[in-house]
Amino acid sequence: MEPNYSKLAKVLTGFSTNLQKGERVLIDAFDIPQAMVVALVRAARELGAIPFVNLQDARISRELVNDIDVEQYETQATWELARMQKMDAYIAVRGSDNIFEMSDVDPAKVSRVMKAMKAVLDYRVNKTKWVILRWPTPAMAQQAMMSTESFEDFFFRVCTQDYSRMVQGMQSLETLMANTDQVHLKGPDTDLRFSIKGIGAVACGGSHNIPDGEVFSCPVKDSVEGEITYNAPTIYQGVSFDRIHLKFEKGKIVHADGSNAERLNEILDSDAVRAISASLRLVLIHTFSSRCVIFCLMKRSRALSTSRQVKHMKRRTTVTAHKCTGTWCRYSALSMAAVKSGLMAS
Repeated sequence: MEPNYSKLAKVLTGFSTNLQKGERVLIDAFDIPQAMVVALVRAARELGAIPFVNLQDARISRELVNDIDVEQYETQATWELARMQKMDAYIAVRGSDNIFEMSDVDPAKVSRVMKAMKAVLDYRVNKTKWVILRWPTPAMAQQAMMSTESFEDFFFRVCTQDYSRMVQGMQSLETLMANTDQVHLKGPDTDLRFSIKGIGAVACGGSHNIPDGEVFSCPVKDSVEGEITYNAPTIYQGVSFDRIHLKFEKGKIVHADGSNAERLNEILDSDAVRAISASLRLVLIHTFSSRCVIFCLMKRSRALSTSRQVKHMKRRTTVTAHKCTGTWCRYSALSMAAVKSGLMAS
């Protein structure tokens, strides 16, 4: 057994989901090596948990969605929800042999599938202990502009680090955010302001996503004003996007453009994003690619350490973004690719 597989499996089953004796865990494996699935099964059993496995294939998923029968997915959602309701925990490891596999699927069809499966997602997010990880692939190495070997080494070092070391700094940051009113993000082609007053914040140090290190919140509805530009390419629903630029007025996206503006707007419209205040999770994850450190500071950043940054930021009620070095941006490229290869999702 590959040592990295076993080490990562212990992080996901032990630290992230904290599996206990007798708990049932669903291992959802998307196009990853069988050896990693075996490592997860063994790690769960070592803790006394009961593992269940669901294997998925992107090409088969594409075929099913491409000629969608909504009733079929509603039926599938019924038994998938029944299965999820029997689980105490959920571990998803998502790989991809072709990150563009879904590029020719109508986003409206994808939206209908997501709507049909929403009850399953809601139960999993709200009722189980869960964690999601993106499996390293040559395509992800290309996105990070690294060799496959170097990327895999980097990936496993990041994903198997001791996330408990982040707890103290993240708790301080969580407290700061809970007492913050105005947030102002500035960078190249980026000048965005919003309020998080009274919203609260949640620290996630490896409990739901690996790699992790975010403290997330969301803006006060209608408070988002200004523009933001993302300077790193990303993949969403099998489509490549670059130089995404969004303008907000009173919490709504009033203009969106980029390398694939037509598809971007189709996705935004299909997900009804324009009608609601933008999620700070979305803003923060993509702001990383704009060379800004807002609330999540990772171990490999050459910027100020989390504790020093918090101490510095406590002197003001307005939290302002700080630029960072290329090392951080390189890490953020890994973080984005490993978590979602684009828009962050549960």
